[in-house]
Amino acid sequence: MKALQGVNGHVEWADSTSPALDVGQVRIKVAAAGLNRADLLQCEGKYPPPPGASEILGLECAGVIAEVGPGSSWQVGDRVCALLAGGGMAEEVVVDARHVLPVPENLGLAEAAALPEVYATAWLNLFQLAAIKPGEKVLLHAGASGVGSAAIQLCKAFGSPVWVSVGSAERLDYCVQLGAQGGVLRSEGLDGLKALGPFDAILDPVGGEDYSNANLKLLAQDGRWVLIGMMGGRHAQLDLAHVLGKRIQLLGSTLRSRDDQFKADLLSDLGQQVWPLFAEGRLSPQLARTYPIEQAQAAFEELAGNQVSGKLVLIIDGSLS
Repeated sequence: MKALQGVNGHVEWADSTSPALDVGQVRIKVAAAGLNRADLLQCEGKYPPPPGASEILGLECAGVIAEVGPGSSWQVGDRVCALLAGGGMAEEVVVDARHVLPVPENLGLAEAAALPEVYATAWLNLFQLAAIKPGEKVLLHAGASGVGSAAIQLCKAFGSPVWVSVGSAERLDYCVQLGAQGGVLRSEGLDGLKALGPFDAILDPVGGEDYSNANLKLLAQDGRWVLIGMMGGRHAQLDLAHVLGKRIQLLGSTLRSRDDQFKADLLSDLGQQVWPLFAEGRLSPQLARTYPIEQAQAAFEELAGNQVSGKLVLIIDGSLS
């Protein structure tokens, strides 16, 4: 088979070994794969896959089941999408059958490829870890990202008002159209958020000195700060009096390295709580653009430019439907 490999900061669509199928797994013939910032970092040598995971890029995909191992209830021909630790940007992938969900009604495979990673991330961090309740106020940094786009829609669907920080006026408009109450532009600083808070939960992929100290000031009593990335840097000097006085919870969270059972439980919860909302029209994939796999380098460069609102998806086999 062919697969996308990260080589010295660039990507190459090259021959690779077809993965073996084991008990409890399914083989998916891949139609499309979502592109995430983790793929950029892996390509740059900054985010290696967990031990035992595929070196091939791609943390989510959609396609058609081509083979079923013992112990799985899926059928050959089922249209599915999958959450992966790696391997999605390939002609086929083998995955734990419990990490697979059906393609929501009325969605194509390219749209479905944009769902698993971002909705799993948003659901895990806001609704499971931060345990937001209806009416609680949420702040999303990088609100127009793939995860931000999913989080805005989930907050709206479950009754929590949400605000954002973003990089441009166009991206702020995008977030408001999705359901955000408003927000601020990163270039103008975060002080404008003070009048909109305090916030009960903050989802933060930025970290760094400025955002971290702003978060402490913006959080409400018993606020939850969920850190999922370090785009702004890994170091920050904090005034712990804010943490103590407000009883703030700082939660560090990753998904890719979680064990198989954790991901199975998360996907089961997604299937029950979130997936029906796609059929109801309350959630939608925010597919910004698709690229043929032969133009994968251009897609990676576009994502690295930090101007994408929603998700980019690579089309691997457009003949699948």
